[in-house]
Amino acid sequence: MEKTVLISTFYSFEPLVASATAYSPSRIALLVAGDSLNGRDGEKVKANISKAKDVYGSVAPIEVIKVNGSDLVGVAKKTVELLENEEGKKIVNISGGWKLLAQGVLYGCYARPELVEKIVCNNIEDNTLIELPKLSFNLSSAKKELLEELLNRNGKAIAEIAKKLGKTRGMLYQHLKELKENGYVDDKFDITLAGRMALI
Repeated sequence: MEKTVLISTFYSFEPLVASATAYSPSRIALLVAGDSLNGRDGEKVKANISKAKDVYGSVAPIEVIKVNGSDLVGVAKKTVELLENEEGKKIVNISGGWKLLAQGVLYGCYARPELVEKIVCNNIEDNTLIELPKLSFNLSSAKKELLEELLNRNGKAIAEIAKKLGKTRGMLYQHLKELKENGYVDDKFDITLAGRMALI
C-alpha cells in the first residue's frame, strides 16, 4: 500500500484532526511560522505541537518545520522541496496557521501540481474537509525562460533579451503581454512576486 504524507500548515491542533483522521498518513510534516513560536501565543502553539505528537506521533512520525510565515516565496520553495523529496501520496492541508503561510504553501502546490494528490482546507462551520482545485502557473518553456532572464535583467533592454533568447522583439512582446496579463511582470516588464513564485 502506498504511503501517504500529510503536509499541513499549523498553529492549533483542531484543523489537523480532520485531515489526519481522513487520510491516515504514515508521516506528517507541520509547517509552522517561526514567529508564532516566539510571539505572545508561543506557549500555546508549542502545547498544540506537543498534543499533535501525543495523539498522532505513535502512528505517524511528525516533523515540525519552522518557516518565515510572511515570506511567500520562501514558504513556496520549502513546500516544493517537501513535495519533491517525500515518497508516496502527498495531501496538503492549508487550514492552520497564518494566512500568508497558507498562501505560500498553496503557491508551492501550484508550482508542482503533479506531485500533489489533494489540497484541502477545513470548513470553519463544521470542520469537514473541502477539496481545493490543483491549479498551476501554466508557463510554457519559452515564457519560463523569459521570466528567468527578467529575474536577472539588471537593466538590460528588451531588445537585448530578445537577441539573447533568439526571439524576435514582436514575439517577445507578445510573451510579455501575456505574462503581464497573468501578473508575472509589471508595466515596466520587471518580474513581480507572482513571477518569482512561478519560477520555483
